[in-house]
Amino acid sequence: MSSKRLIFFVFFSGLWLISAAQMKFIEGYIVTNDHKKTDCLIINSGNAESLMNFEYKLKGNNKIEKIELSKIEEFGVEDEIKCIRALIKIDVSPDRITQLKDTVNSPEWEEGHAYLKILVEGKVASLYSYFDEGKNLFFYSIGNSPIEPLYYKEYRLEITPGIVEKSLLNNSYQEQLKQYLACGDSDEVRKVSYSSKDLVKYFINYHICKGTDYTVPKSTRMNKANFRFKFGTNLNRIKLVAQDYVDASKVTFSLESSFGFGAEAEYLLAFNNYKWSIFAESNFYSYHTVYSDNTFNSFHDGYIIDYKTIEVPIGVNYYLNINQNQRLFLRVAFVPNFILGSSYIAFHSDAHYDFSPASRMLFGVGYNYRRLGLEFRYYSTQNITQNIYKRGSAFSQISLRASYTLFQTGK
Repeated sequence: MSSKRLIFFVFFSGLWLISAAQMKFIEGYIVTNDHKKTDCLIINSGNAESLMNFEYKLKGNNKIEKIELSKIEEFGVEDEIKCIRALIKIDVSPDRITQLKDTVNSPEWEEGHAYLKILVEGKVASLYSYFDEGKNLFFYSIGNSPIEPLYYKEYRLEITPGIVEKSLLNNSYQEQLKQYLACGDSDEVRKVSYSSKDLVKYFINYHICKGTDYTVPKSTRMNKANFRFKFGTNLNRIKLVAQDYVDASKVTFSLESSFGFGAEAEYLLAFNNYKWSIFAESNFYSYHTVYSDNTFNSFHDGYIIDYKTIEVPIGVNYYLNINQNQRLFLRVAFVPNFILGSSYIAFHSDAHYDFSPASRMLFGVGYNYRRLGLEFRYYSTQNITQNIYKRGSAFSQISLRASYTLFQTGK
């Protein structure tokens, strides 16, 4: 198997492993129409926001069942997430209009049953969400009253087809909050955006103001971002191909192994169960080799590479939790590098040249066990001799990186 095929095999194997890990069943429950609660294993087969993709299987039974709206009135994971079946109405009127009076005819309601995710639950009021065609819709109920939509709509006024002149907002949900769920300063509703964060906070404050009990599932709670600091060491496999445009020849330096080391700072974002993070690293490594080919290409014999650099990858990670202690991850980063002053390339004894810094991209797939991490990295090629007249190069590298988290905040 060629090196490029091996690289892509490893990278896409990582993609497959992460995809497979997303199919992991977790312990939950379902409640049927006769109010019978059954413990089971639940899976989210795709979009975490879509409540229509949940599947389950009974404990001790490997047969996967799809949740049917007509048979199950509630499902969820204890203390983590709770979803109920409800009859709701959704506005299906167009959001692109050609004249202002078109807003008068809105909304156009369409009724149907759907699963709603409970964000805040209380005896006096509850807040729900529903993911519909790429956007979150929010609903509420007061006491035992029917569930009603918190109405919000953004219109785009078109002066000619395809050209939007301006956007108009219908913030009726703020009037609903002011009329039915006000406690204390009613003008505070003007500061509440149509978002899960603001609405959850408003409903919590409403219950606190009323002095009534409420519950907030773990999946709703606003988590704080976390920070990690890691130390890592890399085993690099590096090769350089130099192109001499004067005599149209190429010099392929030997593939060398090189150890490097560095540090990484990572900032885990609080949303979506800490699946996303941004990171920055600083890594040192070197590459030293001598080209020798007396038999076939003596003209280039004696070429020397002495390359030392500090790279600074800056990028994003995507994590997938296997369990409490294990995670798979993918990462992509932009990698500028700084070449140390003692580095050089020599074409013969009196022709030493400096290298040229050249940025590149990094793609990685890895595995974390508690504080330990192991990662395979592939770097895009870079031309580090572009500053030398009529000489180019292709610097290629793959790495195996091991890391240890020295300290972290939060989970």
